[in-house]
Amino acid sequence: MADVIAEDSQHFVAIDMGSNSFHLVIAREQNGLLQVLHKEKRQVQLAKYLDSQNILGETAIENGVQCLKDFSQRFSNLAKTQVRIVATHTLRVAKNRQSFLTAARKVLPYPINVVSGHEEARLIYTGIAHSQVLEKKNIVIDIGGGSTEVIVGNEKRAKHLASLKCGCVSYNKRFFANGLLSKEAFKQAIQAADKQFSGLSQVYFNQDWSLVLGSSGSAKAITQAISEITDNGEGITSKNLLILKKHLINIGSIEKLEFEQLDERRIPLLAAGLAILISFFRQLEITHLQAAKGALREGVLYELAKIEQQDDIRQRTLNSLAQLYHTDANQANKVTQTALALFDQVSKPWGLADYRWLLEGACQLHEIGISINSKSHHKHGSYIIENSDLPGFNQQQQQMLALLVGNHRKKLNYLSITIADDSQRQAFTRLLVILRLAVLFNLGRTSNNDQQIKVNAQQAEFMIKLPQTKLQQQQQSKHHDLLLQDLDAEQKKLATIGINLSFK
Repeated sequence: MADVIAEDSQHFVAIDMGSNSFHLVIAREQNGLLQVLHKEKRQVQLAKYLDSQNILGETAIENGVQCLKDFSQRFSNLAKTQVRIVATHTLRVAKNRQSFLTAARKVLPYPINVVSGHEEARLIYTGIAHSQVLEKKNIVIDIGGGSTEVIVGNEKRAKHLASLKCGCVSYNKRFFANGLLSKEAFKQAIQAADKQFSGLSQVYFNQDWSLVLGSSGSAKAITQAISEITDNGEGITSKNLLILKKHLINIGSIEKLEFEQLDERRIPLLAAGLAILISFFRQLEITHLQAAKGALREGVLYELAKIEQQDDIRQRTLNSLAQLYHTDANQANKVTQTALALFDQVSKPWGLADYRWLLEGACQLHEIGISINSKSHHKHGSYIIENSDLPGFNQQQQQMLALLVGNHRKKLNYLSITIADDSQRQAFTRLLVILRLAVLFNLGRTSNNDQQIKVNAQQAEFMIKLPQTKLQQQQQSKHHDLLLQDLDAEQKKLATIGINLSFK
């Protein structure tokens, strides 16, 4: 990998030595945004080899050191490299951790920072806050191999941190070691987790959370398992957790579990993680949880790179993409100004007030595909957005942005793609009308005073009144009817998606 990376790039390496898995992330900073170059995960399962006296077994030490040795080969030849390694619960409690640290230093010449539970929780929240947009009142749960972190925070920072002694590896050893998935085993695991959650401070209870997130591999695995056995599309809810629990009990044995979407190494830990999450829902009266984008390793990376969290993560992402693909900033600004002038006139009757940022983003990125091929740049731009890592955007927002860019010109081709619900599909269609017209009014890359264009909208109607001065200017040129021809062609295209465009 080092051979294909510029030698003068500043690289940042984060290694997260969790109780279940070790994670390696290599990134470089570009325009205030970290660009991930390589990710790797190894299931070392330190917690599995931690005995009742908190002595870490030789097998765990050997496996962990070998993993770090392998990781070091991924970045040892990179120039200008900063490295930070953090270890969590198992090495926090292991009485013989110095044996591990000494052996590790021989293969990886960097200090290993064994972080406290609260510091682990803080880094988790930092990673999430840099990776997605948060709300005013958020609660995050991270079910690790040996501990579970629960964090309360606002849009920018963690406010309350807690680290509990329950994890998917330790609970698997304690309650599901014989491989049996029985009602009694789940009962005991849930009750044990209840004792942990009940010890949280009052700030964690009886709250109307704006957003509930799960940042661990357990949350993602449970999401995937639920999607395989249910068709309600609701994700992690109280009802679906119980459905999954019943499904596991009916199968009765970890060895017989089969999930196509899950890593085989994650399946044995599913029941333990599920028991902890059921307790979390029950004790804190949670109704719905979604998987978070970031985690501890992202928090380590951003702090290592000294990249401050900005107020608008999405804008930082958009700026970085625009610069990476060398978009024409002047043209993007012209299209944005025109689009917002149209938007401000119709956002109220069309109910688009919450989507202004999405329209601006599409305007900013509508030409990013030109660097690949100008003829079909809308298609290339859509592909770039759909397949990039976009901090600040959830999956649905990313899809809508990609669809807007992919349909801003030429033939409309999005009706076959699933958009969350009818209201969101309607909003998307209306945003697309505005974007396409803004692009159309700026064809030729000339300076236009499009703020004078008057528009109004009612349901499926979009009416344009062009200023007289503009028509006179058009008539003075040899292409006096070009704009009207473009509008006439656009009228036919929009009719295919149920929009009646009229102009005079």
